[in-house]
Amino acid sequence: MRVAMATAYLTLWAIVTIGIVYFAVHAGYPWVAVICAYLLFVFLNGTLAYKARSHQLKLQGKDPPPYSRYLFVPSGFPRFKQEAPRFAHMVVGIAAAITGAFFVFCGVALALDAEWSRILNPILVAAICLVPTGIGGVLLYLAWRILISGKRSTNVVA
Repeated sequence: MRVAMATAYLTLWAIVTIGIVYFAVHAGYPWVAVICAYLLFVFLNGTLAYKARSHQLKLQGKDPPPYSRYLFVPSGFPRFKQEAPRFAHMVVGIAAAITGAFFVFCGVALALDAEWSRILNPILVAAICLVPTGIGGVLLYLAWRILISGKRSTNVVA
């Protein structure tokens, strides 16, 4: 019975998605097709997951969460002062390092490429070159703090 229901669900999902994509592409808006298919997928699967979870919680005698909160934030909101996982620290640190290096590169490239003898106000241009370099420096420092010297506390209260 479950296999038949899953097959019917997937078939219906495929038909609706193909229909949306066909009509949106035929109308000349292929990006609308992708967005609509994704939103339909999130909404439909979120609704089915909410129905199953709320039924499970009602059988246990608990109240289910509100539908909109479950649909958009199914795992709940993070608690205040809760330690992030180590993987999240690594991802944020690497992203900050790459962004900081890019900003420093842009600031230095602007300064080296400028024809200083032809510039009427070199102080202003130097300040414009220092802004992305400074932002990049701050981001590199942030990445260093997150990746290298960030201490993780062992006594996190949940």
